[in-house]
Amino acid sequence: MDSEWKKWKKYSRKKFLAQMKRKGLDVKVINNPVILDELTRLRDKNTHNFYFKKGLIRMGELLTYELLKNAKTEKVTIETPLAKMEGRRIKEKYVVVPVLRAGLPIAEGFISMIKEAEAGIISCWRELDLSVKVEYAKVPKLDGKNIIVIDPMLATGHTLCAVHDALLEYGKPKSWTVLAVVSVPTGIMELSKTYPKGTKVYTCALDDKVYKKGFLSLALNSHGYIVPGLGDAGDRIYGKPMEK
Repeated sequence: MDSEWKKWKKYSRKKFLAQMKRKGLDVKVINNPVILDELTRLRDKNTHNFYFKKGLIRMGELLTYELLKNAKTEKVTIETPLAKMEGRRIKEKYVVVPVLRAGLPIAEGFISMIKEAEAGIISCWRELDLSVKVEYAKVPKLDGKNIIVIDPMLATGHTLCAVHDALLEYGKPKSWTVLAVVSVPTGIMELSKTYPKGTKVYTCALDDKVYKKGFLSLALNSHGYIVPGLGDAGDRIYGKPMEK
């Protein structure tokens, strides 16, 4: 534990993001006022499950806008009710892969914006020692496509690294992007060890406050939850499952 804290002793957000850039991970912390407003509603413990889920769908739409605002387009000829004209459509092919359960609403928001996007599904289980096992995956062929991996919380990074390794069986993507609502430096650093250079990480918040006592790392408590974070996003969407 002490060695972990020595690593973060001189933490600076600016220097950390520059370090990740040098490692080939392009981290974008989004400051769009509409996203920040939605994020505050999601963080609020009094937000009802229904509105929490709707907020994540909305966040998926907003993140898609940020992600694709510089996307490549191609010319197409269409007919309006009055005349032919030349328009533009997004050229690239996208595959969204939400991590069950909590990634589903964000993926729904993405697909509502990019109707032609394909979707995969992947399920992981986190053990008490914070190790991760991929239990289930149904994913289309990924060769030459832009893959968007979605998980609301980028905490330890173990889940998203396990997802990356599992997805390699489905082809070689053109690019990798991770969408997360809230992230911590530890998780982002973990991604830099696994994901290829050029990977982009879009997050609405980087929680990096120091809570040293009883914490694994910056803003990451002993149970691997982000503080202040959102809580357990899956439980807040669907309700807490019964323990057997």
